[in-house]
Amino acid sequence: MKKLIVGIAIFLSSGIAFAQNGLTLEITGIKKDGGKLHISFFNSEKSYDGRKIYYSIIANSIAETLSMPITLPAGGYVISMYQDKNGNGELDSNFLGIPREPFGFSNYAGKSAPGSFDKLKVIVNDTTKTITVHLYKI
Repeated sequence: MKKLIVGIAIFLSSGIAFAQNGLTLEITGIKKDGGKLHISFFNSEKSYDGRKIYYSIIANSIAETLSMPITLPAGGYVISMYQDKNGNGELDSNFLGIPREPFGFSNYAGKSAPGSFDKLKVIVNDTTKTITVHLYKI
């Protein structure tokens, strides 16, 4: 319970307000206490292709599944994330570019290269309630 309270306090102090539109980001496949989660939001094909992050969050890996309220304007977004197991602030990969740390994308099944903005984007509007992203370890 103490970890949950500390996690919520850190989350609230990060400057993220509770979603007024009731939107929840749910992350599954987390390695509990396995390093911070680095979460990035891209709001256009140009920002995704150029790796220009629209919005980012760093969260603690306090559970195997994490649900957090988020606020995003209506539109299309790609959400990418990784769990930084060694704390160096970047997604480590091997010489072929295959990630060595758990990673995930919105609308990604973990079976091939992630793909384009249009393939990975999720639409946020008045009816969107939950966006789920799973972390994969290859």
